[in-house]
Amino acid sequence: MYAEIVASGTELLMGETQDTDSSYLGARLPALGLELRQITLVGDDMERYVEVLERSWKRNPFTFTTGGLGPTVDDVTREAIAQVFGEQVYVDGQQRQVLIDLFKSRSTEMPVRNIKQAWLIPSARAIPNRMGTAPGWWAEKEGRVIVAMPGPPRELYEMWEGQVVPQIKERVKGSVVLTRTIKTIGLGEALVDEMATEVLGIQNPYVGTYAKPDGIYLRVIARGSTEGEAQALLAPVDEKLRRIFDKSVWGIDDETVEERVGTLLHQQGLTLATMESCTGGQLADLITNVAGSSRYYKGGIISYTNELKIASGVPAHLIETHGAVSEPVAAAMAQAARMRLNADLGVGITGVAGPEALEGKPPGTVFIGVADAKAAKASAYRFPANNRGLVKRRAVTSALLALRGHLTSAV
Repeated sequence: MYAEIVASGTELLMGETQDTDSSYLGARLPALGLELRQITLVGDDMERYVEVLERSWKRNPFTFTTGGLGPTVDDVTREAIAQVFGEQVYVDGQQRQVLIDLFKSRSTEMPVRNIKQAWLIPSARAIPNRMGTAPGWWAEKEGRVIVAMPGPPRELYEMWEGQVVPQIKERVKGSVVLTRTIKTIGLGEALVDEMATEVLGIQNPYVGTYAKPDGIYLRVIARGSTEGEAQALLAPVDEKLRRIFDKSVWGIDDETVEERVGTLLHQQGLTLATMESCTGGQLADLITNVAGSSRYYKGGIISYTNELKIASGVPAHLIETHGAVSEPVAAAMAQAARMRLNADLGVGITGVAGPEALEGKPPGTVFIGVADAKAAKASAYRFPANNRGLVKRRAVTSALLALRGHLTSAV
């Protein structure tokens, strides 16, 4: 069964906001038996929105829209659906009261413009929004459905999982799609493709490869009339790929590298401390995003200046001799963090996020150190130099993968 996504908002077209909603939905549709055919970005232009939406609705059992459910004039998703269906909007009394009560709970009066969020059409029913003021719409006509959801990810995710998915499962029967994502590290995309040759080219289950910042992923998609049938197709390919890639596999499905590292630290009874320079605390943030990280993470030091590096235990002569952005200093940062915070392991990151060079080293140059009680080692990395934020994100991911490598090699 086919589906399309229409993401609305001029800010998406202008590049001011990234369309993370479509990525989120696209990754979850296969498991519901829906095959995504197209994603379209459209601005806050009523005529263009209606054109795109009508085309999608006429050729798909499901169309999912994101954004355009706010109370302002440029929020036109409701009006667009109404025009596609040829129906008039009206103020639904029950939804109006929900909004009034919501604003009352916030000790404020509902602005007149918010009444727009109580609109419905005869072919639509409201989808509750527990995280905001904009309810979604489940609009159904002529056997086809448009599901309208809010743009803010926090609101969309809750609505999708809690409200929309159960309704889709009730409607889509006789088709089960199971997926498995196998995440590898240390191998190039071409090599992964070559190693997986035996299972590539099969239609069911389908196996595809794609590059991510934390390695090369393999996605297995199996389709069956029942869950048992789909699982019977998925299992042998899953097992074969895990055997082929063996120790290069660092994660499965939604597992993140920070979760994997946390699991390994906890299993081995080890503690961790970090010292960051160019990443400014992003490594500590990712580590502590994992529930229960206090069991193994002692803390971190953001040593953005040379003075603080030295005060935190990095030998001054290393900075003077090699520069702050160097392998010896990265290794020393890792060891200093470990010793200063009394941890079993330490990680140090130093580099040039850009846009200017530093100490004669070009933007994108990063050194990452990992230390234990026996030794401290560091490695050099080069990341795309035209994006400061990307350099920092890649550095943090690489640091976690380096730590994961140390933990698995020690076993």
